[in-house]
Amino acid sequence: MENYSEKRRYERHNCKTPAQLYRYDAQNTKYDQDAQYDLGTYYDADMCNYSEGGGYLLTDEKINIGQQVYLKMKNYYKTSSGPEKYKTYTGYVRWSDELGTSYPGRQYGYGVEYKDPVYY
Repeated sequence: MENYSEKRRYERHNCKTPAQLYRYDAQNTKYDQDAQYDLGTYYDADMCNYSEGGGYLLTDEKINIGQQVYLKMKNYYKTSSGPEKYKTYTGYVRWSDELGTSYPGRQYGYGVEYKDPVYY
């Protein structure tokens, strides 16, 4: 079995943080310039781990690999040392897992790579 942690560019940190995952939709005209995400298509999600380069999120919604997404942290707190330190993140879905019933309440897991590295 291959050890993926040796290939990772950034150290991962476990967490359980509620978030909203916004999928960019060019057809939707409601757009928040300050937060930089589409207000029309969002999904409740849980962030399970994070790093400077991205995070792993769980949600019930099917999202395509390569899809541009925006994350909004529900418990934003600017003095946090974790993902809640920033209100929003921009990134791309790089891989996905279909979880089925292995994680109660969430059917899909997504690896999201941030557009730019984030420093905690």
